[in-house]
Amino acid sequence: MGRLKIFWVVLVFVLVVLPVQGFGEEKEKKHPIDVWLEKCTEKENYTTAGMLNCSSQALDKWDKELNRVYKELIKKLSPEEKELLKQSQLQWIKFRDAEFKFLDNLYLETGTIVPVMIMGDKLDIVSERVKILEKYLNYINDWYSERKEHFKTK
Repeated sequence: MGRLKIFWVVLVFVLVVLPVQGFGEEKEKKHPIDVWLEKCTEKENYTTAGMLNCSSQALDKWDKELNRVYKELIKKLSPEEKELLKQSQLQWIKFRDAEFKFLDNLYLETGTIVPVMIMGDKLDIVSERVKILEKYLNYINDWYSERKEHFKTK
């Protein structure tokens, strides 16, 4: 019975907290925070308490990364774009807070793995926002890089 429970905990963790990245031709490189989370949970032997602890630390890391990317992005925007991003971010924060409140109050009569699943959802919400802001930053960096090369040739 003990091995079966461990099997299910690991299976749910792999399917929920460490979602498989798509099966496309180009596999997206794992973010360093995701790599850290995998190593942390492995070190904790995939126990529920260990997974929650590692996931909580990963959520803190994602929040810091979100702030870092946001600050880097906002430096590169025009005053109008800065204001639009600020408004967008404020709306996203409201969404995040409401979604976290919903998740924290979601009652499921299933076992101890539910908090791990909920933490996985929270990680997804914040990490996806980071990835979106990183994409915007890459657009800007690529645009400037292409223009810089263009002006060198003339």
